[in-house]
Amino acid sequence: MPFYKVWYSNKSEPLEFSSASRVPDAQILERVFAHENLTADAASTLGQRIAANNLGPVRYTEDEGEPYTIE
Repeated sequence: MPFYKVWYSNKSEPLEFSSASRVPDAQILERVFAHENLTADAASTLGQRIAANNLGPVRYTEDEGEPYTIE
């Protein structure tokens, strides 16, 4: 069961969650939007959604592994 930590908007505390299986970048971003009570234009790219809502940079780790950036 992967455990995720997601940092966005230069917040000091990450959004944390676990999942039954690996979560794609789009679903990680959906969790951020839900946590912040935001709605996103489904037609836009992930990078456009991040920029439009001033969430960048969005970074995450899976099971304390290597950090990834969603662009």
